[in-house]
Amino acid sequence: MSQQTAVRGAGLAGIGLGIGANLIWGLAFLVPVLLPEFSPVAVTLGRYVCYGLLSVALIVFTGTRLRGHSWPVWRSCLLFAVTGNVGYYFLLVQGIALVGAPVVAVIIGTLPVTVAVYGNLRRREFPFRRLALPVGVILLGLVAVNLSEIDWSGLGGRSLGEQLLGVGCAVLALAMWTWFGVANAHFLRTNPQVSSADWSTLIGIATLGLSVLAAPLLLVTGDAVGRGIGADSLWYLLLGSLVLGVLVSWGGTLLWNQASSRLPVSVAGQLIVFETISGLVYVFLASGKTPPLLGVAGMAVVLLGVLIGIRQARTA
Repeated sequence: MSQQTAVRGAGLAGIGLGIGANLIWGLAFLVPVLLPEFSPVAVTLGRYVCYGLLSVALIVFTGTRLRGHSWPVWRSCLLFAVTGNVGYYFLLVQGIALVGAPVVAVIIGTLPVTVAVYGNLRRREFPFRRLALPVGVILLGLVAVNLSEIDWSGLGGRSLGEQLLGVGCAVLALAMWTWFGVANAHFLRTNPQVSSADWSTLIGIATLGLSVLAAPLLLVTGDAVGRGIGADSLWYLLLGSLVLGVLVSWGGTLLWNQASSRLPVSVAGQLIVFETISGLVYVFLASGKTPPLLGVAGMAVVLLGVLIGIRQARTA
């Protein structure tokens, strides 16, 4: 097998892993919509406690090493646990609660653009002229997809302060994950001694520690679970937390780590469009609604942009 064929095979595998990760991550938009009676605090803590407990179980049964890692590795682990997990998702769910899922999707939906551009700024992998066309097409498609989903009349039930705070939460979440996506890929490339599976598990341990530390503070700051919640409804929270913690957090992170080690950051960043698209599709399926024509057209334009980006990368 020639080196070119091996590189091409790794790239195709990375693309498949990246798409798979984002199809799983799309569930993160669906679960809060299915659990509207529970507060963002409850959904966030439920997700990351389950993620952390799974990581503990994996360490016990698979023998993943906790010792032997340097302080810079653990420092990155803690920082990524905040920016890529607890802090990011809490802000995302809080934004959905304050201003609604469609508006948050508009902002978070620009992640493919911000990650691709920031990743290429931090580590110049392609001339920016090669990124201009695919990123521009993706951005155009995302605008069409998300604007078709905004119910502007629905904003009337929220105060201006709530809307601004919700938008601020979404923007901060966007900045956090943009930095995390690029920094995480850089870490995996410069620390080949840490496997993708071990790294997902180690971040889960750090996430559990942060969740345990944050829980008492969050529980005394207000309505931490939700009002009028019966014991039967808590089973839905447990099920949603298991889906988010086991499948979305650990499984999605594992696939994304493997994709990040195989692809240029600017290419991997463009694949994040599948999180937004899959999230909207899941919500449509759950609600029994039909997507508007503008939204369908926008999805087609987004996919076209991704294909152009992949072609540009392979040509380079």
